[in-house]
Amino acid sequence: METPNTVTAEEWKAAREELLVKEKQHTRARDALAAERRRMPWLEVEKEYEFEGPDGRLSLLDLFDGRRQLVVYRFFFDPDVKGFPEKGCPGCSMVADNVINPVHINAKDTSLAFVSRAPQEKIAALKEKMDWGLIPWYTLT
Repeated sequence: METPNTVTAEEWKAAREELLVKEKQHTRARDALAAERRRMPWLEVEKEYEFEGPDGRLSLLDLFDGRRQLVVYRFFFDPDVKGFPEKGCPGCSMVADNVINPVHINAKDTSLAFVSRAPQEKIAALKEKMDWGLIPWYTLT
């Protein structure tokens, strides 16, 4: 790997200011793209998705739990995942470790639902083992 040149403080400042112009252009372009994404038309979900929870069957609408928005996180936890049923996907587990309690998500009128292909008894055991008891987690049916 080739290392950058060593320069004077004045040269560094000039290079930094030049880069800052490009960074600001990038930020404005990213913000415009995000605004365009928010203006995208909606697509009606016509399929009747069903999930299994600790208390029985639920629809996609049920997962909203009375809130305006829903974030569905697909947690890879099923017999095809290495380490099942003692472990879930390592990246997914990192996400769960950083959620722990969705109270702040819920406060923004948003529900969170983890979904997996594993049966509820396996999900319940993993939640207990990993101290993820407050994360709503459903089985894809």
